[in-house]
Amino acid sequence: MKQFLLISNTKENKIDNNILNYLSKKLEGASFNETNFKELSPQRAYELELKNEYINLEVKKFTKNFLLQNNIDCNFIKETKDRKKKLLLADMDSTIIKEESIDELARLIGKEKEVIKITNEAMNGKIDYKKALLERVAILKDQPAEILEKLKKSININDGAIELIKTMKHNNSITVLVSGGFTFLTDYLKKSLGFEHAHANSLEICPDNLNKMYITGKVIDPILDKHAKVWYLDNYVRKNKLDYEETICVGDGANDIEMIKKAGLGVSYNGKKVLEKNANIHFKTTNLLGLLYAQGYSDNQIIS
Repeated sequence: MKQFLLISNTKENKIDNNILNYLSKKLEGASFNETNFKELSPQRAYELELKNEYINLEVKKFTKNFLLQNNIDCNFIKETKDRKKKLLLADMDSTIIKEESIDELARLIGKEKEVIKITNEAMNGKIDYKKALLERVAILKDQPAEILEKLKKSININDGAIELIKTMKHNNSITVLVSGGFTFLTDYLKKSLGFEHAHANSLEICPDNLNKMYITGKVIDPILDKHAKVWYLDNYVRKNKLDYEETICVGDGANDIEMIKKAGLGVSYNGKKVLEKNANIHFKTTNLLGLLYAQGYSDNQIIS
């Protein structure tokens, strides 16, 4: 089975000939074969098809350490039947968008400190996600529903998200946004970014005596958690008669572990340590275009 070495950094565009030449010489010295990096994006992403004799722990360790010292992401990717995946499942908070949406809602009402603390514990797997969700939503009790519209206007889309969705759809892939966040935002992002499907939790919203809508502080059952995410992965695979090798999943926290472990390509995007241990691809200095580079797409194949 072939492997590919993907090196990438979209923050600084810093992968120059000095880095490529130095790495090539070291790899050639270990393998006695000529190395030819394929350019996926100038100074941002390159891949190298690895022969079996390259693939040993010593070479991998050296390569990862060298690139880490240079602030460049290093990923060894096993070739599967179809490098270009047919199904994408993406987390929302801190993945497709920069923010944690419930933290931002709390910020709008001046209660961010208590909510952010719970969020961090949940994302690092220190407390049960469902418990953390209910505790945070309870803090929003009696707040006007208008803050949901305010949040839509204040969120920021992560770099590469638009190109990721457009390119995968252009290549007949199914795109799914699946989040432990809330439907008011996933539905908005589904429409604005072009996801085909979106799944999330529903906030309970009711009218008061003056017929103004407010947040009750409750979540409508059933609650979407880490088990639900992998359930959706299973469901889309089964419904579309796919192999798991044909899937790619991306997230950043503990509630993404199950779906990322099961995916053909499981991507930790600026992930918490608990997730990094379970993902086979990690991006710290590469934006969401990295998911396309990991599938072998080059810039001239990416739809913007």
